[in-house]
Amino acid sequence: MKTTGRVIGRWVCAGVGVWVAAEVVDRLRVAPDAADVDRAMAMAVVAAVLTAVAVLVPMPLRRRLGRAVEADQRRLAKAVDNGSDMRFMAWMARQFAFVGLDLLLSVFVIAVVGPVGLWAGIKVASGLGLDVELGGGAREFVAAALVVAAVQRVLLLVLVVPVKRRTVAALCTLAGYLACLGGLALAVLWLDDVTADAPYWLTLTVVTAVFQIRPVLTLTLPVPGIASLVLVTVNALVLGLIAWLTGLVDIAGFWPLAGTAALMWVAEWPVRLVSAVVEARRNPQPLHPPHDPFWPDNQMPHAPLY
Repeated sequence: MKTTGRVIGRWVCAGVGVWVAAEVVDRLRVAPDAADVDRAMAMAVVAAVLTAVAVLVPMPLRRRLGRAVEADQRRLAKAVDNGSDMRFMAWMARQFAFVGLDLLLSVFVIAVVGPVGLWAGIKVASGLGLDVELGGGAREFVAAALVVAAVQRVLLLVLVVPVKRRTVAALCTLAGYLACLGGLALAVLWLDDVTADAPYWLTLTVVTAVFQIRPVLTLTLPVPGIASLVLVTVNALVLGLIAWLTGLVDIAGFWPLAGTAALMWVAEWPVRLVSAVVEARRNPQPLHPPHDPFWPDNQMPHAPLY
């Protein structure tokens, strides 16, 4: 029953995403001149096919990747018990490879599976006699699929808030989304070379939601400020790609793009700080350092605990 409820929730949220995409993506038409019932039916059909494709296509790959990670975790336990540094290092290398594969799979789902599912949903709806059409090429399909996925993700976070064990994480993510939205709005208001299409708030909301799909990177470097500079640069590249794909915001030039990314980064910083504090309280670090396979226990220096 829980699985059925989750699937229905994804379908309904995807339907809302299709409606939002039809409002902001120029070449996407979802029964614009039909009655409300016919338009809702068209959105439901497109969302159902899109949800089925987005869930079923990557499922075998995710299961195989999960089984591989579990098998390597069992090998790690044996390597630690046997004191084998070489096995531990091999396991670490595989874990980094699995992280990279998981990231590639996420990008594949967003950039390929989503647009293909949207195309299939439009074809099915058109075959049923519903007035659904998306003109253009691959860029338009990717842009529309990104909007649907972004709106779906935000709505699913809202639905997760009542779940007790996941409330804090969902609220922190939603707070980060609202903070980024505020930073983008400030950029549009303050920077002359940053403009947004009408309807203004819907456009900014959608662009921020698409921006939040990006993988969240963490970087720690010994030189103060360098990690933030690198992450802001990555965010600027992602924001520029979103602006080019969707055409919802116009950012003319490198410095306005960098300024917009910096404003969104600064606006989100308090939320990141609160999230780090909450995570530290939920998962406190042990007072004594764990076993380090790269340094024998009898030679490991220990700082005095006060």
